[in-house]
Formats: sequence, C-alpha cells, structure tokens
Amino acid sequence: MTKRFQKSGLLGTVAVTALAAGASAALAGGFAIREQSAESQGASFAGNAASTSLGAMYWNPAAAANKSGPGINTESNYSFIVPKSYLTVDEISGPATASPLVRGSFAAAPSASDIGKPAIVPASYASYQLTNKLFLGLSLNSGFGLKTEPREGQYDGAVLGRTSSLFTTGASPTFAYVIAPGITIGAGAQINYAKGVFKFATGLPQQPTTSYAGEDFGFGATAGILLQPAEGTRIGLGWRSAVDYQLEGTFNQPTTAVTGPGRFYTGRVDLKLPDIATLSLNQAITKDVRLLGTFEWTNWSRFQELRVRARDGGIADVVIPANWQDGYFFSVGTEYDYSKSLTWRAGFAYEISPIGSARDRLTAVPDADRYWLSGGLTYKLTQATTIDVGYSHVFIDDSRFLRDNSTGTLTLGGSVQSSSDIFTFGMKSKF
Repeated sequence: MTKRFQKSGLLGTVAVTALAAGASAALAGGFAIREQSAESQGASFAGNAASTSLGAMYWNPAAAANKSGPGINTESNYSFIVPKSYLTVDEISGPATASPLVRGSFAAAPSASDIGKPAIVPASYASYQLTNKLFLGLSLNSGFGLKTEPREGQYDGAVLGRTSSLFTTGASPTFAYVIAPGITIGAGAQINYAKGVFKFATGLPQQPTTSYAGEDFGFGATAGILLQPAEGTRIGLGWRSAVDYQLEGTFNQPTTAVTGPGRFYTGRVDLKLPDIATLSLNQAITKDVRLLGTFEWTNWSRFQELRVRARDGGIADVVIPANWQDGYFFSVGTEYDYSKSLTWRAGFAYEISPIGSARDRLTAVPDADRYWLSGGLTYKLTQATTIDVGYSHVFIDDSRFLRDNSTGTLTLGGSVQSSSDIFTFGMKSKF
C-alpha cells in the first residue's frame, strides 16, 4: 500500500464518519436536534413557532415578546433521549474480499450492533422587556449532533464508524419589536461552536482505532414574525440560517499490519448545516381547547458532499458524496386547559428524511422517515413558576444501507431498525 493510497483511504473514512457524527441519536431528519422545548414536544412540536412560551424563540425570534411586564422571564428545558439503532451487515463484497486476511477478519467479527447512545439535551431561554414595544431575548441551544457508538466495537461496520460524536452549542441574542397591534417581528444572531471526534477501525474490524478531532466556530442569523389577526389566533413564521464549519484538527493513525507505520496529519473537515424555516398555527377552538399545527422545511439539499482537506503531504481533497434531499416535517396537535393550573396536550407528526436511498445512508446515520406520537402537560406551581413535562415515542421506518469504503475496495450492505423514546422536563420562571 503506497503512502498516497493510505492517506486517501484515511481521509475518506474520516469524511464518512464526520458526516455520520452523532446522527443516530439526533431526533430530527439528518442529524438535527428537535428537542428545544418541553412544552412543544408534548404536542409533537405542533404550533412550536406560534407558541406562547419562550421556547418558541428557537424557531421564531419574535417569541421574545411572548412574556411582557417588568422583570426577567426564563425557561429551561432538559430532554433525555434513549435511541435504539440496530445495524446488521449482511453483505460484504468487493476486490478486497479476495484476501484471506480480510475474509477471516470479517468472518470473526459480529455482524450487528446497536449504535444508539443515550443523551441529555438542554435548552434555555431568557427575555426582558426594554420598552413598551421592544423586547430582548437570549437562547442557548444545541441544534445538531449527539453521539453514536456501537456496543460491539469490533463489529463489521466498525471500518466505517467506531465512535462518532459532534457536539454543538450556540447562543442566539435576539430582539423582538411590536410594530403594530397583532404584528411582532424578531431577528437575531447565531454564535455557535462545534467540536467533532470521529473514530473508526483501521482497515479491519479488529484493528486499532484511527481518530480525528477538530473544532470551529460558526455564525448565522435568525428572523421571524408573529401575527395575531384575531383573538385566539396566532401564526408564527421563523427562519434559522445555514451555518458552515471548518473543523480544524488532527488525524491519528496507529501502526497496523495492514496500513503500516502510524501517521499523524493535520487537516480540516468542511461541514455544511442547513437553513430551517418553520410555519406554525395556534388556533383557539373553544375557550379551553386549541388546535396546533406546524410545517417545517430543512434545506438539507445544500448538503451534497462532505469535503476533507489535508494540510500536508500534497494530497488532493477527498470528497464523499452525500446527495441528500430537503427534509420536511408535518405535525398536528391539541391543547386542553383542564383548569387554571393544568393544561394537557398531545400531538402526532410525520417527518420525511433527507436520505432517499440505501446508497446515501451511512452506517452511523440510520435516518429514515419517522412518525412521532407525543403527550405532555403544563402545571402552574405558583404565579412565578410553571413546569412542563413531555414524552414522545418516535417510530422510524426500517431501511437499508449500501456503502463503499473510502478506497472502493469493499461494499458493505445491511439493514437498519431504529426507534427512540424521549422524556423531557422544563421550568418557566419570572424574576
């Protein structure tokens, strides 16, 4: 194996796992994280951009004006995600399978593993009314990422991903302005940080781990409008801009019998994240009952490839095609005010995955069309404190993957069975 061939394979495999980073634990299409509001989750995020809570600021910055009066309003949410993603490799083919070493290594490795990892996702918000019409807001969120890691570290799919994690966190300072009765606009900035750690088996499932770690800051914008054309009607439209990262870091390849001496490289992974536009309705049916609805578009089609650039060695960029499509989310729900202190809610959602074929589905991104079924409640403890509780079960269609390794010497095919349970808790306070 030449040095150029080794390095091309290394960079290409890192590219695959970088694209896969944290996706299976993320509970929205691709590898986005939808769990930003305990109140909205209880209705499968129906009505989220038109909600009366501060959590609506993630989708619509005009929601910074949702709480008026003196003092500071805050909201904190915590979601506990328990994913299950069983991958079974049932097809291994290509020129490399002619090698006895390769055949023996894959025959000795488990063919299946659960790659899902439990995670806790926090989201916090604050707002302050500066004047009669001007409101300031701040939200802290993690919009993309989480983690995948097979329980069997030497299973067949380890050559494409042994551990993949993408941690993102961001602050969005916003303002909302009431330009006329029933019309509020909002805008803000996204100031984000991302760190990726990607690990995979070097050459064969039983081989030591090759790793890459990189980080970067990314910047974007948010904008939205909230309309109240009649009493009991709220219409919210919000947009979050795309954010691009260049994860600058280092490759570490161990010494193995297959790849030769260990190597150290510097490089960068280009990661493009999508725009998100959300349209929501919150409509009163009676004094105590409201109908909720949301349509969301995610611009995953700008994510056509993942590009890895080496800083040294004179090697050309390695490009891993993604060929993703736009993602779409539809949800309906209802709220019922049982009493002045207690509100019940429930919702159903259908989400169209941006991954349209087995060739575009990576082993660490077992994404497919999904269905949400959710329930929750809001309870007012005191005049200044309210709690939200929600639960969702996410049904994900069974699917298949068919991926070439970075050098084109192997093709791995198999099946994916996934689902997830989400438990969330939130607290709203006024100071």
